[in-house]
Amino acid sequence: MRNIISITAREIRSYFVSPLAYVAIFFFVFICGFIFTLAVASGYTQADMSPLFHSMIFVSLILAPVLTMGLLAQETSSGSIELLMTKPVRDAEVAVGKFLGALAVYCFILLVTLEFPIMYEIWGNPDWGMIAAGYIGLLACGIAFMAIGTFASSVTDSQIAAWLIGTAILLFFWLVGWLGYSSTSWVTDVAKRLSIYENFGDFSRGIVDGKNLLFFLSVAIVFLFMSVRAIENRRTV
Repeated sequence: MRNIISITAREIRSYFVSPLAYVAIFFFVFICGFIFTLAVASGYTQADMSPLFHSMIFVSLILAPVLTMGLLAQETSSGSIELLMTKPVRDAEVAVGKFLGALAVYCFILLVTLEFPIMYEIWGNPDWGMIAAGYIGLLACGIAFMAIGTFASSVTDSQIAAWLIGTAILLFFWLVGWLGYSSTSWVTDVAKRLSIYENFGDFSRGIVDGKNLLFFLSVAIVFLFMSVRAIENRRTV
């Protein structure tokens, strides 16, 4: 556990000593703030943030590969991964520590966006139950997204390749749900169960369903497991 905390703290520091964290925060808040402003300016009076949540989840999907592409790929390309491997740390601790570092930055970004529901509170009477459910959904999605990004970064020594792999996997989980609207066979159920959009939909409507949480946590566990195996392969090569 001490090794995981040490690696996590090291990753968080690396984010904030470089421009990446600040650019990510600005990008996320700017895009979501622009959408929020358009909603307010158009006279949208529903104060549950459901339209904004759908925008936030898509921006998170775009941002996650950027935050995670250097977790392991950068260390591999620079050779510092070899130094890390010589220390008494297990492969699982490396993967989980780096994953938690990226997740911590994502959670910080979500904290910054709390300004939007606070504005709703100032101007009206928002449904805090639905808002809380939406943020739980964003956190659950973030856990899955960062795990997928960690895996993408573990299988290559190129940050660009890691970004492309992570983006491709996330887009697959985002777009696969459309198959559910073009077929009436068993493919429909499978596609919707694998869809990020479909599983997040309940959260945006104020419903915290165990099966949706289980989906995102299962995705995170599977991809973290594959990340560990990828690191193990690097150690044996």
